[in-house]
Amino acid sequence: MIENVSRKLFKAGSKLILFLIITLYSDHNYSQQIKQRVEITPFAGYLLSSNINTLDGDLVIDHNFNYGGTVDIRTGEDLFIELLYIRTNTGVRFKQEYFETVKYLFDMSIEYFQAGAHVETEMGNFRPFAAFTLGATYFKPKDEKISSELEFSLTAGGGIKYYFLSKLAVRLQWRFLIPIYFSSASIFCSDGHCSIFISGGTYLLQYDLTAGLAFSF
Repeated sequence: MIENVSRKLFKAGSKLILFLIITLYSDHNYSQQIKQRVEITPFAGYLLSSNINTLDGDLVIDHNFNYGGTVDIRTGEDLFIELLYIRTNTGVRFKQEYFETVKYLFDMSIEYFQAGAHVETEMGNFRPFAAFTLGATYFKPKDEKISSELEFSLTAGGGIKYYFLSKLAVRLQWRFLIPIYFSSASIFCSDGHCSIFISGGTYLLQYDLTAGLAFSF
C-alpha cells in the first residue's frame, strides 16, 4: 500500500514539474516577443564617492548604501524616457593634509532627481541597456546650521535586465553620478550675432552599483 501511494505521489509530482517547465518555457518565449510600454523598478545598492579637495585637506564623504527607483516609458523600438530618483544617507568627515587626522563633521542626505533616455540594445530574455540622465542633486546636512545645496547633475551608466517572467525582470546596473557647478557666464556680441559662454566643472564624482526588480505594464 505504501508503495502504491509513493508511486502516485511520484507521478503527481512529475506531472507538476513538467507543467511548470512547459509554463515557464512558454512564458520565456512570450517574453522574447513582448515590448513593455512602462517599467517601474525599485532598487537598492551601494554608492561610492570621491573626496573633495581643499587647501587644508580633504572632505571625505562616506560610502554607504543607497536606494531609489526608475520609471521607464517606451517611446520607440528600443528607446525609453527614464525618470530616476536616488537617495543615500551618509556622513562627512575632514581629513587634514599634514597631520593625517580625520574629524567627523556632520551627517548628510544626498538625493538625485533625474530625467533622460534609456536604450535597450537587444530584445529577448537578456537585454543589455544604457542610460543617460540630466537633473539636480540635493545635498542636505542634518545640522540645521549648515545650508543645503542644490546642484545641476548628470548620470551615465548601463547594465542588463533578465526577464524570468513576461512582466518581471531582474535589473542590474552600474552608474556614474556627477554633480556640476557653474563658475562663470559671459555674453559676446559681434556683427549682430551674440554667443553665450558658460564655464564650470565638477568637484565630486560618485558612482553606484544597484540591483532591482522591474515590473512591466
